[in-house]
Amino acid sequence: MATTWVLYDGMCSFCKSSVSNFERSLEKRNCKIKPLQNKTVMKILGIKDGDDLPEMKIIGDDRKVYGGAKGIVFLARKIWWAWPLWPLAHLPLTMNILDYIYKWVARNRHRAILCEI
Repeated sequence: MATTWVLYDGMCSFCKSSVSNFERSLEKRNCKIKPLQNKTVMKILGIKDGDDLPEMKIIGDDRKVYGGAKGIVFLARKIWWAWPLWPLAHLPLTMNILDYIYKWVARNRHRAILCEI
């Protein structure tokens, strides 16, 4: 079974907290979790030190890279209680709404009390 990689901003406490809430569930589903700042991850994705990290990345078991809301939707199909998001995301305008929400949260995550930056 191929592995799915969940890659997040390791400098953001909001992101770290979010990942830790789902870590056990994701690991049971053959997902590996690493910060985007990991040197190997940076090399694979072509990220340089100091680059802005506006969204999480998912390297799927299909070897494709998904970012932001598309990554969340990709992961949703692996978790029984989140699975309904997968078909729902394919309805007209739903992905646009999910993208908007994801980008709003990502843009404002540094305002969260948890964030170190």
